[in-house]
Amino acid sequence: MTNTNEFARLWTPNFSGVELFQAHLYRYSFDKHFHDAYTIGLNESGLGQSLVRGQLVDSPANSFNLINPGEVHTGKAGDDQSWRFRNLYISPTLMQWLLEQLDQSQRTLPVFREPIAHDLALRSRFLQVFQALDQALPLLTQQSLLLELMSHLLQHHSDIDTLPAAAQEFRAVALVRDYLEEHYIENISIETLSQLSQLSPYYLIRCFRQQLGLPPHHYQRQVRLLKAKQALHTSQPLTAIASDAGFFDQSHFTRSFKRVFGVTPGQYRQGNSVQYSSFTD
Repeated sequence: MTNTNEFARLWTPNFSGVELFQAHLYRYSFDKHFHDAYTIGLNESGLGQSLVRGQLVDSPANSFNLINPGEVHTGKAGDDQSWRFRNLYISPTLMQWLLEQLDQSQRTLPVFREPIAHDLALRSRFLQVFQALDQALPLLTQQSLLLELMSHLLQHHSDIDTLPAAAQEFRAVALVRDYLEEHYIENISIETLSQLSQLSPYYLIRCFRQQLGLPPHHYQRQVRLLKAKQALHTSQPLTAIASDAGFFDQSHFTRSFKRVFGVTPGQYRQGNSVQYSSFTD
């Protein structure tokens, strides 16, 4: 690239069918090209501009580029300022799997209706998925967040207009809850929970959230935190407690613990918990 301040990174996380891309551009421009995957791109800052579907379109901050496989397009900064964006590439094979989990297995592959989407609700979902894939979070977390992202995308921005609504499947949710409590340390997949509950993955996530107020991967993390909290009453080292509870490192354990209990694991163990008169969002 022509400017030393420009950068681009393309990498494959530990999740089949996905590639991640992040770039900060000034003068660099992409020639006409296409991908063999779906492109879901968040424009983080600046202005992007691309030629797609025979027209020149602007991509302002917080908008999304939605490009179908095989769709020819270009890309560059739309003015003399920098353009930051990140892309999530979803292979058609993974898209087919997602459709099956969303109870859409009889449909053909979806088509994004417009190349640019202005959808603020999509931003936080996208960033959660990007972070989960990049940081190799537990499989259940990655799958659940990806399904929620794609459900929103397909309902609002593709030729698939309707997805099934959740119902009160109490027995199925109870089975999954008990399983998560018994196997909290394991890297559980959404397929395992789907087979156990006899519900499709997306339908299960919807039901679970509706009944318990949080999705299965959050429930599993909460169980892990409660188990770790009990272990903090022993002399076991913090690193061992974090590992035994299923956290991939101590810093992740500490951040998660403080977000839930308001103090760090060390503060809780030492009895030096910070007292709050009130909590604000």
